[in-house]
Amino acid sequence: MGLALSCVLAGFALCLHADNLLLGAYALEGAADLFIHSFLVGVVALCVVVFVSAHDGEKRRWSIGVGLLASIAGVLCALLYQVLPTPVSAAGAGLFLGFGLTCLLRQWGRYYRLFSYQGALLNTMLAFLAASCWWFVVSHAGTPFLFCLGMLVLVSCGALPLLASQIVQADEIKAGLRSVVAVKPLETMREVMQKGWAAVAGLMFNFFTIGLTLWSDRIGVESGDVAYKPMAYLLLAIVVWWVVAHAYRARGGILQAFYRIALPVAAALMLVCPIANVTGALSGLMLFSTISYLGVALMNVLGLVVLLWMAKSSDVGFSKVFAAFCASCAASVAVGMTVFQLFGAHAQLLWSSVLSIYIVAVVLSEVVAAIGRLHAAGEPARRASEEGELLDLAEEVE
Repeated sequence: MGLALSCVLAGFALCLHADNLLLGAYALEGAADLFIHSFLVGVVALCVVVFVSAHDGEKRRWSIGVGLLASIAGVLCALLYQVLPTPVSAAGAGLFLGFGLTCLLRQWGRYYRLFSYQGALLNTMLAFLAASCWWFVVSHAGTPFLFCLGMLVLVSCGALPLLASQIVQADEIKAGLRSVVAVKPLETMREVMQKGWAAVAGLMFNFFTIGLTLWSDRIGVESGDVAYKPMAYLLLAIVVWWVVAHAYRARGGILQAFYRIALPVAAALMLVCPIANVTGALSGLMLFSTISYLGVALMNVLGLVVLLWMAKSSDVGFSKVFAAFCASCAASVAVGMTVFQLFGAHAQLLWSSVLSIYIVAVVLSEVVAAIGRLHAAGEPARRASEEGELLDLAEEVE
């Protein structure tokens, strides 16, 4: 599952970063903005369709087929960028890719109802690691044509295994080898659900950052070597593997400690990068870039896994919760792009301020939660003391 899901995630990453060959080709014709805007419209269009009409009992093969065909249509529009009028190619590619990739991500997200929290965390981590590798390879394809072919491979590898699994499952149900509903009992981690806002907010902030830095080349910032991104995910994968290996139960212990510590650390690592860039210290080193990107990787992994975990556990239904989250992510990108247009190079200060506020909010939330846990732990002792005092008073009265 993780390998196929990684192809869908890599497709999103490639469409939302300016350092790829297709957007470079569109930028030469002045159509790069149109591609990004159309991509966001495609995401929101899928969210509206899902929110209005979808339900969790629908036939998934039809939805998977729509996502696959829409994604292929988007890649074909991109392949014909020299044949079709550039605005038509950019708008069609962005609209169909946004709609199709979001549709496929929704179907992959349904698999999270089969996982424990440890399994969801590990599979999401491996998916992001593989996605960063696919993204690194395809972004160095050499020409826009090869880039589009790489996108076509990613879309196919992300959709066909999903479609095949649904066909096999339907055949097994018809043969009586599997029940219609084959869902494992949920292992809900209550504290993660209560604290889920921090991880989801971190994911939204990452999308805001994507919109803010999407056209950073316009203010003279050159994109450097992107090999540090797969390296950052590799380091994080080692940490997550160790955490999952030592988390024997879904409740309590190292899993909750990792969640509480990871988000403030991730935000702090992200904040170190602009400070070092201002001072010029260590900013050109590969190791520094890798460590700085660890914060982004942490927020991506924890944000997506908590988002899908909350969606599968919601009484509202997975489809509607997923649609609301995806629409929020698209809005975060749009807000980031708008902020960049308004503030230009000074938008970095606003980004640092928002991240600082996020760190303070997360730390304060953890302090309040720690006080609450201490209070709850001391409650039995206080009750026992009060009962002892009442017994003593009763004896004195007698």
